[in-house]
Amino acid sequence: MSRAFLVGFVGVALIGFGMVRADAAGSTTKVGFVDLQRTLNETAAGKKAKAKLEKEKKRKQAALDRDQKELRKFAADLEKQKVVLKPNVLAKRQRELQEKYVKLQETYMKLQQDLAKQEAQLVQKIFAKASPAIKAIAREKGFTIILEKNEGAVLWGAAALDITNEVNRRVK
Repeated sequence: MSRAFLVGFVGVALIGFGMVRADAAGSTTKVGFVDLQRTLNETAAGKKAKAKLEKEKKRKQAALDRDQKELRKFAADLEKQKVVLKPNVLAKRQRELQEKYVKLQETYMKLQQDLAKQEAQLVQKIFAKASPAIKAIAREKGFTIILEKNEGAVLWGAAALDITNEVNRRVK
């Protein structure tokens, strides 16, 4: 534990020394941050993208629900016929049921992957629209670096360093 403390202390000291050296050399660092999740949720482009994704999600869910209903019906019919079916026919239908179940699970997984991929693409488009605004604001306000709030890089920041509102105003 004392070794970890020593390594942490040395790391903080080196970072502090680096900051002091940067200030001593006459250059200052101004760090800002942006909450791109808010940009996604609050801008017209973000809302449109989320609505499109939600529509696609509902369409795929309806198809999945339909397939699930068919599987339940097949299982219920098999249960009713179980006592009158010959053992080899029953075994065949049970295999069919199992295959349909596996296919439904595969379909579900594929739909989940497709939705995740579509969401990533839509988010990427919104963030691509935000990037020029972020760069322009950074230049205008003299920021050296802009961090994304939700990526774990910003635990806390003064409101004056948050450029999210300005980004959201500029993103169309």
